[in-house]
Amino acid sequence: MKGWKRVLSQRGLLLGLATCLAYLLVGLAAPWLAPLEPVPGTGGKLIPGYNVVGEFPQRLPLPPSREAPLGTIASRDVYTAVVWGARDAMGFGVTVALGAAAVGVVIGALGGSLGGLTNWLLMRITDGFLTFPLIAAVILSSQLQQTLYGAYLAGYYNAPPPPPLARLLFSLQFTMILFLWMPYARLENALVLRLKSSEFIEAARALGASAPRIFLRHLIPNSLAPIIVLISRDIGAVVLLQAALTYIHLQGNSIWGGLISDGRDWVIGLHGNPFTYWWVYLPTSLAIVLFSVGFGLVGDGLNALLNPHRPARGGPPLESL
Repeated sequence: MKGWKRVLSQRGLLLGLATCLAYLLVGLAAPWLAPLEPVPGTGGKLIPGYNVVGEFPQRLPLPPSREAPLGTIASRDVYTAVVWGARDAMGFGVTVALGAAAVGVVIGALGGSLGGLTNWLLMRITDGFLTFPLIAAVILSSQLQQTLYGAYLAGYYNAPPPPPLARLLFSLQFTMILFLWMPYARLENALVLRLKSSEFIEAARALGASAPRIFLRHLIPNSLAPIIVLISRDIGAVVLLQAALTYIHLQGNSIWGGLISDGRDWVIGLHGNPFTYWWVYLPTSLAIVLFSVGFGLVGDGLNALLNPHRPARGGPPLESL
């Protein structure tokens, strides 16, 4: 009961969980909430987040109507894009955050557990990756991807499509995982180094527990709480970054970012009035902001809930005792 009372006392956490659950449900129900229709000129293909409403192509944004509850951008239904964008954001954000966390936790925990030269070497590798800017890695990956796809898309010499492994290695998801694991490694390394000297670890060694058992059954599980907090914060951050990279046409295929990019010429409407074509930016922007805020609230709430140095109710912080 005390545990549930602590959870219920975190209003920000509850609000964030409700927001994240809403996005998850919308993403799962996207095929029923916004059924896809064949896109003209694609041979009957169904493109997630892309439904055409009215005359095609139609450059002028059309206001909300029965066929398009949130209006259209270049004949593209905004409602469909927002709904399917939730599905795309959940998949992208969770995949990148969990992938980066898995890599970082393994490297940080191995270094902290083995110690000595191994730990020094792994942490220096981590520092090396930290010095390389993520945006530079994205640009490099984008250039390599264009080189890989160039001959195939241009149809030169009947070039075959790139193999799936090559497409994965140059994707934005893989690039982000490759250059976002370092904070997890640093955090996990510090936690494991501290846990190694704990009494329960010494007791496990005295009882004859092997090093792999201590690593898997004691060190990793007891260091995951701060990692979970960092994962929840990163999910919203990577989705926001994906939308930004898609907006500037650098890399990525964010549905939300692409929708805002399609409507950027109409943000300032007639006579400089930003509300003339409000539907070209407002629904999508709110979807992105609420997604990021929701996962941010979950991260802050979990941090307050799981932090052992959280101030007691009505008392001073534990550090001051």
